[in-house]
Amino acid sequence: MKATRDWFGESLADLAAEHEDIVVVNCDLASATKTAAFRARFPHRFFEVGIAEANAVGVAAGLAQEGFRPFVASFGHFLTGKYLEIFQSVGLNDAGVVLVGTHAGLAIGKDGPTQMGLRDVALMRTLPNVEILHPVDGVETREMMRHVVGHRRPTYLRLCRQPQREVHDPRHRFVPGAPDVLHAGRDVVVFSMGGTVGVVLDALDALAVRGIAPTVVNVSSLPVDAAALGDIVDAHRRVFVIEDHYVRGGLADEIARIVLDRGHRVAFRAWGVPDYGQAGDPRDLYARYRLDRDGVVHHLTSFADADLATAPR
Repeated sequence: MKATRDWFGESLADLAAEHEDIVVVNCDLASATKTAAFRARFPHRFFEVGIAEANAVGVAAGLAQEGFRPFVASFGHFLTGKYLEIFQSVGLNDAGVVLVGTHAGLAIGKDGPTQMGLRDVALMRTLPNVEILHPVDGVETREMMRHVVGHRRPTYLRLCRQPQREVHDPRHRFVPGAPDVLHAGRDVVVFSMGGTVGVVLDALDALAVRGIAPTVVNVSSLPVDAAALGDIVDAHRRVFVIEDHYVRGGLADEIARIVLDRGHRVAFRAWGVPDYGQAGDPRDLYARYRLDRDGVVHHLTSFADADLATAPR
């Protein structure tokens, strides 16, 4: 297994051989963000600005306006922390910058909340012309990279530090905005993105013992196709969203808005990180915040039990 940041680094270097307009603006994190392979192969297209994300965003916006496709790579927490510069230089100018935010969620572990990408999706969702991509595995990462180099839209690419197993067939093709049904079930549908998708899939056997067979949907790009997602919701009585992100502002809010706009009469619950996060071993953190396999089983079992308790007799 590899982390999606690893697949990104490999894809970036490979695609750069075909697309001479690809450049990288780096923030002294080439090893951590996996842009080092690009630097080794294309040193003249690699711009190191140091620990200065605000400056990197401005440099990248200027390069984009001159016809390049710049990738700015840093930890998601640091990069989206420069929201004003992203708003002013990238969003407002519709500059074709790819903002690459690595170390999504709790997985950075002992470095703690000062480096955890836990509110990046919430911030990027406010920018109306920014596409948000969060791949679930290597297949989808490579597909997304081909998509990204084929257009000039401002993009936020969210990547994980922890290894993730492949959930897609190698023949899978990424369709922007399309909800990706990975497992067909009944009654309850679970929406997730990135690292938590595999966790939900790993919980299926334990849930089956309890008589729970959820549909599992990978929502790997935002904005999502509201009509397609609404059709999926229509086939279920309960909706559950789980994400490695603050519980406010992220995927759950996107899904809830669609559910409300369509007038769906479903039970709805969401789970994410309810506070600023903590420092610790990643396994301990995911267990503490009930974002691991056992946590998924707990959430969906209690959701089912609550539904049964309130069902009319």
